[in-house]
Amino acid sequence: MRWELLFGDLEAQWHEANQLDLERHVNELARVEASQLTLAEALRGSVGQQISLAMCNGTAFHGEVQRVEPQWILLSEDNRSVVLPLAKVSRVQGLGTQRARAASKIQYSLAAALRMLARNRSAVVLDLDTAHPASIRGVLDQVGADYVQLMQLADGVSRDRGNRQGNVVVPLGSLVSIVSAADNEF
Repeated sequence: MRWELLFGDLEAQWHEANQLDLERHVNELARVEASQLTLAEALRGSVGQQISLAMCNGTAFHGEVQRVEPQWILLSEDNRSVVLPLAKVSRVQGLGTQRARAASKIQYSLAAALRMLARNRSAVVLDLDTAHPASIRGVLDQVGADYVQLMQLADGVSRDRGNRQGNVVVPLGSLVSIVSAADNEF
């Protein structure tokens, strides 16, 4: 009887030690997996939900997450679409705990999103990463590998040739936000 109690106690201790080791191992694997998630995957878990993003220049955007790619996020904000480069995001509020990997192996760069706006000849407002908030309004004429060329327009006018105010080239790295009409396809 005493031997049975001793062996039973030893077996219970052994099972408890194995269970603790298993739990530690599972927790470590979960931490390792979480450490490999990107901001894009965290944001992708909030598609269809309202969030707020603060940008590096102090501008804040509040809207519904429509799409998330590795380099950018598309928000629907009131009656406009806002493309935000993830590299310029300084803070996110309203993000849930759900995470999601990309559903497609095809990833669209920020330049690809801007090419869609250029193809549609959509009027855009570019917010720039400068010491003082600066915006440029116009139509994207050309999207290169690391820059955009914008045909500047006067405020409140259409994009007729007579309303041009010149062209400006902006490096993609200087863009903080790209605001356009809500009816653009992405």
